[in-house]
Amino acid sequence: MTAEPTTGRTADPEGPPGSGLDPETRERLLDATGRLVRQIGIAKTSMADVARAAGVARGTLYRYFESRESLFNAVRRRITDQFFADVAAAMDAKNSLSDQLGAFCELQIAAIHPASEIADNLDAMIHQMSAPGGHALRRTARFLQPYVEAARARGEVRGDIDMVDASEWLARILLSFTIFQVSVSYEAGDPASASSFVQRYAIRGLGAG
Repeated sequence: MTAEPTTGRTADPEGPPGSGLDPETRERLLDATGRLVRQIGIAKTSMADVARAAGVARGTLYRYFESRESLFNAVRRRITDQFFADVAAAMDAKNSLSDQLGAFCELQIAAIHPASEIADNLDAMIHQMSAPGGHALRRTARFLQPYVEAARARGEVRGDIDMVDASEWLARILLSFTIFQVSVSYEAGDPASASSFVQRYAIRGLGAG
């Protein structure tokens, strides 16, 4: 039996509105950008390279993305949306908040350590670019809040816990793994080791047993 909740909150609520342009062309441009980043790296990937790889004119590319920055922001947003969708699926298969947070951490470590077996270089680049900052904190806290609420209903956390505060607390803990990528207590590049570390300590401050 899986734990509450199965969520539909994985898309970025702070993402841009639809542009009215052809979505298939937009996806082809993002796919081409991803391939190039994997092949030659983000620093060497130019707008001309992307247009050529996608088989479109540079003018077409600029109709969809006005700058290289906006293009890479869109790639980052798409990969991060997929990351949260994957995390939601993993967390929804767990029966306790502690296990759910461990699942989040395991996928996060896999994404930011390219040497990890299930890591992807583009995923690592995107998460290293986007993890620090207010947007990542807000999004992660918002994503976690229904899980904290469900844990309170199951009696895993105290009934007087403020859900917004608790969700931000947990988000800060999880995001710290993207900033401090070394450890004296667990194997920093090992997703399972980091997951176990989170499961042991993350929710103690919320009064869970």
